[in-house]
Amino acid sequence: MISRVRALKDILEPEEFDFMLKIAEEVGKANIDLPVLYAGSGGDVQHAVILGNKLVFIDSHLPETTLSEIRSNIESIGGEIVEERRMGELGFGGKHIIRFEFCNDIIELIYYAEDATRFVPQEVERGCSVYFVKVPLPKEPKVGSLTSPESLSRALKLIALGGFYLERECPLCRALKPEDLGFVKVASGYISALSVNYNAKGNLYRKIREVGNIYELLKLDLELSRGNRYK
Repeated sequence: MISRVRALKDILEPEEFDFMLKIAEEVGKANIDLPVLYAGSGGDVQHAVILGNKLVFIDSHLPETTLSEIRSNIESIGGEIVEERRMGELGFGGKHIIRFEFCNDIIELIYYAEDATRFVPQEVERGCSVYFVKVPLPKEPKVGSLTSPESLSRALKLIALGGFYLERECPLCRALKPEDLGFVKVASGYISALSVNYNAKGNLYRKIREVGNIYELLKLDLELSRGNRYK
């Protein structure tokens, strides 16, 4: 994974290069043979490829435009598409599969045009190695919030023990400690995103234990953070 970050040096913003190296190092050491789940992905191939060889993207906003962005970004990082196929209808459970070569590896990207707060792809029903989300502002009125306790608890449960939560502007917790939720922060730094909050940091958390009542804890965390805001 580190070699992929180095191959992307001219693509990534200079401020994020060291953080991407740290992410690649941590994810590579874990060596978990499960897909990467990227919620609200857009066409952000350049960050996703450092996380694994099987990428599951979910983004309900303008599906065909998103696919065009994915193809364009694969080309911009020096990748070569070797296969494309569609199964079913996008937005109704269907998926678009793109296999491409990058850094001498074949990477499979599976794209769903669904609401990531409600839809769980079949590829990650057994779990994921990394759950990735950046700037979780819904682009569609009907789409839920990735920061809600319902959505976040569902996603965190999917992460395999030893796997990772990578986020920017979708905090794991605000008032509680990451350890209360079964995670430990292993890295923090800049990761580029389409956001007005340019200086917002990205955070990488590793899952160290299963927490059965994580939904209730996330609700408590939200209530506590709201209470602190008005003090």
